[in-house]
Amino acid sequence: MLKILQPTQQGESVAAKNANTEPSFRLASTDSDLPAIVRLAQKAHKESRFGYIPFNADKVLKIARAAFKDQKRHAVMIAERCGQAVGFVYRSVGEYHIGSDVLLTTIHNMNGSRTIRSSLSGGKIALGLFRGVKTWSKARGAKEILFHVTSDVNLAQTHKLAKRIGYKFVGGSYVKTA
Repeated sequence: MLKILQPTQQGESVAAKNANTEPSFRLASTDSDLPAIVRLAQKAHKESRFGYIPFNADKVLKIARAAFKDQKRHAVMIAERCGQAVGFVYRSVGEYHIGSDVLLTTIHNMNGSRTIRSSLSGGKIALGLFRGVKTWSKARGAKEILFHVTSDVNLAQTHKLAKRIGYKFVGGSYVKTA
């Protein structure tokens, strides 16, 4: 089927323009992905309620490298826009800690950069990351996806999106200074 592309004022095709601005998603799998993962994790950590805790890049590297080695149980997915990493999700699949024979996916960390979250692309990034988790989880036979939100960042917006895409609210997280 022939697609007729409409040129923009600059002579660039709409399809080519969209190809550069539409987000893309991929599983991270090599050390070349590590700088982007660390950068995104550090920014997310800094703006979260845990920002007072010193950030440890070595721990992020260890988690990512472990995910690269065991892609059946762990994965890091990167969201990119215009060739730049703008979000990621780290998840794992395993049995419930006091149960057996049923696999559950846990989303340990999901974030989009602050600048992308506040743009129209932010929703596309979030939806793409959630779709990636769902596809990955189905391929591993997971029965449920657990999405824990403890960052204290955009809680109402996160709750609204999770409910809209089919997540059921089943509890909450509480914190008290020791």
